[in-house]
Amino acid sequence: MNAIDEIKANFEKQKKNENEVKTIPTDSFYSKENEKAISQNAYRSYNYALGVLKGRFELGEKSISQDAEYAYYYALDVLKGRFELGEKSISKNAEYSYSYARDVLKDRFELGEKAISKDAKYSYCYASDVLKNRFELGEKVISQDTFYSYSYARDVLKGRFELGEKVISKSASYSYWYARNVLKLT
Repeated sequence: MNAIDEIKANFEKQKKNENEVKTIPTDSFYSKENEKAISQNAYRSYNYALGVLKGRFELGEKSISQDAEYAYYYALDVLKGRFELGEKSISKNAEYSYSYARDVLKDRFELGEKAISKDAKYSYCYASDVLKNRFELGEKVISQDTFYSYSYARDVLKGRFELGEKVISKSASYSYWYARNVLKLT
């Protein structure tokens, strides 16, 4: 197999994997007799709970809990509430920590704040959508991004964000909007 054929094969494999995650299987594998095998895989356990049982699948919760994505979706779609067993893995991922706080807990997710604080987008969103107040732990990373520094000052602090002013000053348009909408220099 030459390099082009390998690239094509890898592309097709990746494409198949992406499609697999977005579908709820209905094949005969998903049956009561196969629950032990299903429970060994987070993807299969989540889909079995959601699509077949339409409720909690306790046997599969251990494998679901080890995958941040499926732990989040299991809490959201199946349990429709907190999934304590999965919180450790969720807490290591900024996107799922933020989403878990916003969509499942509808409140602060302290365990995930360290991961959130390493990402400007999710730090801003967490402050804006969940805390509805400043997120000091995430301010350092926010201050490194022009858009999120400006947005954080405008939407969350509703005033100056001195830590982000240096990065804002490097953009003529954001400097203008910051002066106009945050500093109210009109």
